Amino acid sequence: MREIINDCADWQWNVNSWSKQDSPAAAINHFLARQHVRATEHSDRPFAWLCYGQRGDAAAVAAYRACRDSMGDEGLFREVLKAHGHRKPDLEEAAVHLEWQAHNHPLSLTTGWEAWQAGAGGAVQAMFQILLGQSHNGSACQLYRACFDENLAAFFDVVSVHVTQLKMGGHDHPYLHGATPNASVLRDQVPTAADDRTSRGGN
Repeated sequence: MREIINDCADWQWNVNSWSKQDSPAAAINHFLARQHVRATEHSDRPFAWLCYGQRGDAAAVAAYRACRDSMGDEGLFREVLKAHGHRKPDLEEAAVHLEWQAHNHPLSLTTGWEAWQAGAGGAVQAMFQILLGQSHNGSACQLYRACFDENLAAFFDVVSVHVTQLKMGGHDHPYLHGATPNASVLRDQVPTAADDRTSRGGN
């Protein structure tokens, strides 16, 4: 089952842009939105969105359903976020992309790190936010997913380095200097050096 999901979900990621309803991103975004508002009705909708992208492949839909039955929606979407086909993990290469991401999409790192700090229940959101910062780059996303699958904790150790640099001003980004609208958002979402928790107070 896991091999089928790995191949099918990787295909689904690679052939659909993030803005298409066929993409796993649409299903995961729907799942996370429902979690955020604690919705209880129509609980099968995120799953239906995911299966819509595989509507021509009965084996893929059956594998998704079997995974959901045994692991629940969150377990299924964790597997989908780790689907990488035959791409080999390379944390050093991923670190290069994370460096770019820290300069160009820093909020994807800080929000991903915040979700990761929340524990196992935040893993889906953490991975999704990190991928979101590379949504324009399918190759980088596939590489990240391969690294997620190999060692998720090690990947977020690298993320934490960049979050710390952002907090300490090591990345020269205009958000950190108040040069863009809502500049405080970045500072407020970076965990503090003192307690590693998210600070939402004013600076």
